[in-house]
Parts: sequence; C-alpha cells; structure tokens
Amino acid sequence: MGIATEALHAENREAGGTRACRRLRERGLVPAVVYGRKEAARAVQVKREELEDALRRRARMFELHLGRKKDAVLLREVQYDAFGDRVVHADFVRVALDEEITLEVPIQLKGHPKVEHAVLEQTLANVRIECLPRDIPETIVLQVADMEIDQTRTVRDLAVPPGVKVLTDPEVIVAAMTAVAEEAAAPGAPAEAAAAVEPELIRKEKPEEAEEGAEEEKKK
Repeated sequence: MGIATEALHAENREAGGTRACRRLRERGLVPAVVYGRKEAARAVQVKREELEDALRRRARMFELHLGRKKDAVLLREVQYDAFGDRVVHADFVRVALDEEITLEVPIQLKGHPKVEHAVLEQTLANVRIECLPRDIPETIVLQVADMEIDQTRTVRDLAVPPGVKVLTDPEVIVAAMTAVAEEAAAPGAPAEAAAAVEPELIRKEKPEEAEEGAEEEKKK
C-alpha cells in the first residue's frame, strides 16, 4: 500500500533573503519553493504547524492548494533548524499522478537476529526507486532475523512492493553481521557477566544534501 496524499495550503510569497524568511518563520510560516513539469518555479509559504503535522504522519505526497489551483506535488527536500525540531524550508516538485517518478525511500530492517557476540551494521539507509505517485512506499523492508555472523544482505534481498522498481545496484550491501571479541569475565565475577546479548544495530545515515535556505540559517 502506497503513502496517502495530504492536502496542504500555500500562499504566494516574494522571494527574499535572510530577514524576509526570518520574519515568515516568526509568524509560524515556512518558506518553500514549488517547481517542475516545465512550469516556472514559484516561491510560496505554508503554515509550519500544518506541514509538520503531515510530516509526523510520514507524508510525502501532497495536494497543494494555491489560490484556486491544485497541484499534485512531492516533498523533495525539507530543512530543519539546528535542533531538528522545526521545519525552516521545504522544496516541492510537481508530479503527474499517471507518470512514474524517481525518488529515495528509507530502508527498514526487520527482525532480531539471535546471534551471540555480534554487531549488525546497516550500511545503506535509503534506496532509489521508480514508481507511480500512488505506489510510493513509506519504507522498504529488509528481513534480518535469520542473519548469521559474516553474512551480508544486499539491495537484491529487499522486500520490494508491487508497482515499485528499484534503481539502486542490486549488489550494494545493505546490512552486515560481524563478530565482536568476547570480553573475559573479571576474576570472581558471576558467569552471567559474560552472557551474550542480542546484536547491536549500527546505522550509517546518509548525509543530508544542501537545500535552499540552509545558508540563510547559517548566517543568523
């Protein structure tokens, strides 16, 4: 099942610099840009609370209401403040509901390997896909419950939903299970002190790409 489309209301704004964007944010608005489909890029503003509520529901597709016009748009990029609490800028790209688009979605590891003295490392956070807007998944799952030490899982092992084509190289490693040295128990310590625990999960996050508005935040 694909992600739901959320309604989002926007207003035109004059493209401005740091001060203009700061004043918008003080009023609870988020400066944004809408572009794509051979139409001119348009500077808009949306209510921060409305956008953040939608993002908490993991929304990616929106029906953008701008005056009397409605556009199907995909949230391409979003910028947060230094604390990661508030949205400060957003980029939306216009899409056609009957045309396939390309985008990246997060990979979700599922399951708990029952392996002693091991570390499970997620080496790929996102995968690039192609699909219709209605088929965009929230995440793509990788089952890791049966992984053993020195095993890896690749993009080829992802559980890809119907209607979705994966564009990332199928041989790229997504997760790897490696052994860790067992620490010797201290003299006199109970045997339980050296008991094994479930593998630790380490994720390597993909660095965020620079977005419009990021430089404005740095100059504050």
